Amino acid sequence: MKSKLEYFKKFDKEYFSTGGYDDYLERFEAQGLDYAQRLIKTLKPKKSWKFLDVGCGMGGIVLALRKFGFEAWGIEPSQFCLKISPAKKWLKFGDILNLSFKDLSFDATLTIDVLCYLTKNGAKKAIKELSRVIKRFLYLETICQGSPNANQKINPDPLRKDRSLLKEKEIINLLEKENFYLFSSLFSSDEKLVLSPNEKIDFNNIFIKKSSDK
Repeated sequence: MKSKLEYFKKFDKEYFSTGGYDDYLERFEAQGLDYAQRLIKTLKPKKSWKFLDVGCGMGGIVLALRKFGFEAWGIEPSQFCLKISPAKKWLKFGDILNLSFKDLSFDATLTIDVLCYLTKNGAKKAIKELSRVIKRFLYLETICQGSPNANQKINPDPLRKDRSLLKEKEIINLLEKENFYLFSSLFSSDEKLVLSPNEKIDFNNIFIKKSSDK
């Protein structure tokens, strides 16, 4: 457990203000609003739905969903984010491999750029844990094997450097084993992001749980 906590400590202020995150602290709220609007447009959620963002960073999506009237919570291992986030009353320390929620607690769960920091076995465990707490939808965005953003020369990230990334097909197969099926993408592959127009589009898909009732 100590080694895991030491790893989490590396997601500090320097990490969230350099490299690929060099302007994250300035854009996270606007970015969160963009994601929330896209999710609402695609999922057409009822106001009674509960959302969970796993690996929520500063909680931009949580803030936006709350402003739209939804119950939204975030899990984040970075003590830096948890301390200074404007959404901190709705965030808690947590690990994607051991979520502290009951089964089927959330209608929709999202996780962005989390699996790419895990080992392959860790990613498999994470998908099973996500499946446990979800009633209806999962939005999963991550850097995959072969993605332009996986290249350390293009997108350097020392905390991701030694991870064995999954292929897109591997992720889809793992989710299918948990009764999740592709529902929609959130971004088109050729789309230019408003907030980061030079950023490449990674694996970004919404999955629906087979047993769910929209």
